[in-house]
Amino acid sequence: MDKHANLLYVQDAQDNNVGHFAYIKNLSRLVSSQINKKNGQKYICRCLHYFYTNKKLEAHSVDCQRMNDCAIVLPNEEDKWLQFTHYNRKERMPFVVYADLECILQKTEEEDDDPKLYQCHQVFSIGYYVRCFYNDSLSGYRSRRDTDCISRFVEELRSLAYRVKATLSRNVPMVELTQDERDAVLYLRETVRAGRHAGS
Repeated sequence: MDKHANLLYVQDAQDNNVGHFAYIKNLSRLVSSQINKKNGQKYICRCLHYFYTNKKLEAHSVDCQRMNDCAIVLPNEEDKWLQFTHYNRKERMPFVVYADLECILQKTEEEDDDPKLYQCHQVFSIGYYVRCFYNDSLSGYRSRRDTDCISRFVEELRSLAYRVKATLSRNVPMVELTQDERDAVLYLRETVRAGRHAGS
């Protein structure tokens, strides 16, 4: 089994956008009092299910490793370049939103009709980065951690959509050309008309 490390994200008290990660040596010691009032070590899986004995954890780990099995294929030395076709047709987007959310797996209620459905994803955290290609002051990262993070994210996307629409719908007057720029345009126009442009 691969080595699994638990990290704790600690936010700066003055700035929510700043923080750092700390390595957790003993997860049981960190979270035991938050789980229940019982003293003693808890054996915690990487999926954050906990058990009171190592034997139960090992039995769970066999299924957990298979259930969460996924293959991440990293590029190798021969196949490390990403290639695009028709990149000349690509249109630069003025705003792009990159979002990621984190979930925990919760057991479903016993009354459910489907016996295969025994866990559901419960969203507890979302982070997103808004990138503006023409004005970096409009770019920024935001995150939210609570049970209501999805509805708040949707509201913030709606608000962002209105702000972007107002920004992109604004008519910006053209900047007047300088005399040197006008001369350059006239020279290019005459060059093209005369057939002396590059490639002929």
